[in-house]
Amino acid sequence: MAVLPPSGWRVGCAWVPDFAVQVARLARPDVAADCPLALVEETRVRARVVAACPRARADGVLPGQMANRARARLPSLRCLPWDPSSLLQAARALGERLEAASPTVVPQPEDPGWFWVDARGMRWLGGEVGLGARLLAAADAAGFGALRLAIADAAVTARAAVSMPGTARLRILPPGTDTRFLAELPLSALDLDAELVATLSGLGFERVGGLLDLPAAALEARFGPAARAALARALGHDWRRPERSPAATLPETVLALESPVADTARLLFGLRGGLDTLAGQLLSQGISATSLALVLRLDDGSERVEILQPAQPLHHPRPLFELCRDRLERLEVDAPVVELRLQVRAAQASVPEQTHLGATRWDALALEAVLDRLHGRYGRAVVFAPEPVDDVRPERAGRWAAVTAVPHHLRLIEAQAPLPPPSPVRRAASEGPEPLPVQVDALGTPTAMWHGGRWRPVRAFGPERLSGGWWTDRSFAHEDWRLAALDDEGGVWWVRRLSGEEAGRALEGSPEVRTPWRLLGCWD
Repeated sequence: MAVLPPSGWRVGCAWVPDFAVQVARLARPDVAADCPLALVEETRVRARVVAACPRARADGVLPGQMANRARARLPSLRCLPWDPSSLLQAARALGERLEAASPTVVPQPEDPGWFWVDARGMRWLGGEVGLGARLLAAADAAGFGALRLAIADAAVTARAAVSMPGTARLRILPPGTDTRFLAELPLSALDLDAELVATLSGLGFERVGGLLDLPAAALEARFGPAARAALARALGHDWRRPERSPAATLPETVLALESPVADTARLLFGLRGGLDTLAGQLLSQGISATSLALVLRLDDGSERVEILQPAQPLHHPRPLFELCRDRLERLEVDAPVVELRLQVRAAQASVPEQTHLGATRWDALALEAVLDRLHGRYGRAVVFAPEPVDDVRPERAGRWAAVTAVPHHLRLIEAQAPLPPPSPVRRAASEGPEPLPVQVDALGTPTAMWHGGRWRPVRAFGPERLSGGWWTDRSFAHEDWRLAALDDEGGVWWVRRLSGEEAGRALEGSPEVRTPWRLLGCWD
């Protein structure tokens, strides 16, 4: 999706509900159409459900359940393996079928089953109604009869319209009506910040239109960039356009020989320089080769093509050379070679989790060499790894430990569960807990804090109490609060009130810092 200025565009959004299940059914014609189906991913512990058909979900089979528990809830459930690569292939194939109706159909790789469609220039081809009919017919012919389509001025509106439950397969919003349509949608219909939606829902706002009635300055002061993004979506300001990015040209290197060579082993010397060039092209594109071709042009005018399939994606000249050397040393040709060409036939995005150049396997010797080079350059430890700490306080439940020796196992690079997406609202911790004068009411709830040389009224949220360490000489007991400023400057602060021995130690300082309250950070 490219970012372009508004220019009378019309954008379509096509969606196949339960796309993964539909792809699995098309791949397995032996599975009855009315059979409840679930897609299961094998993990190191046990199999879990990734997707399920509507009938299975209605009977309690939900994503995230263990497969044996899902079968217990629905004995007739049929489980098939989850295959992400087949989803991408099916999405590309369906996109090619849809291009018969519109020249620009862009699949969304992050959401297989979703497509952006360019809906312009259809005046003499039946208009947008004709375009929708052709797209639906192409989807039906490909076996995806559940495909739905919505056309609007903006991408955010088209996606919201197509995902509304209970609507027709084809929905066309007249030009200029995006804002009115979005105003009637629930807040959950748009991809808005979760905290913003929860706050507005708590205040009684249920529709997107209510968001536009609030002061924009107050929303931005409270939620920052998330508020600006929400207001833009509520107004239908989305200038993304379906635009197919040009396919990257896969690199190749050519070695033209001054005189014909009959012994292919002699080609290795000249091949080294070409592989350095090829590796540089791969690195510049951020890809690794998964399939290569050695093309030898012979003196008699013919060509000999040898396909190389590495065990893992490669982008470094040394493993590429090792891959080619064995084939060339054993290769016999019918005529002398006059030209050698090494082509990348297939590639994928380079994998960043590498412990040495050119491979993704664990190599303790390579990592040891890297640590030695870093130590020789900086004279101190510069590589750290997280280590758990036995502590009930979340902020002290781990630490960074210097890596000075290489473990001969996979502990440091063991695959971890994917992290949740970062929240657009970030907490910025201060360098250290700072004393903070705070005024409280009769119940001990903060009402004002001293900040910027004056008392600022606040609204307090909390407390969150935590205590422990009573079995050690450093026991702790405190409660955390969030203080939201009520004046025009706004802001949210993370403060802590100490108690017990911690409070006693805090009150032993100088008079200006004798307060049990500490400022830990803020949210921006």
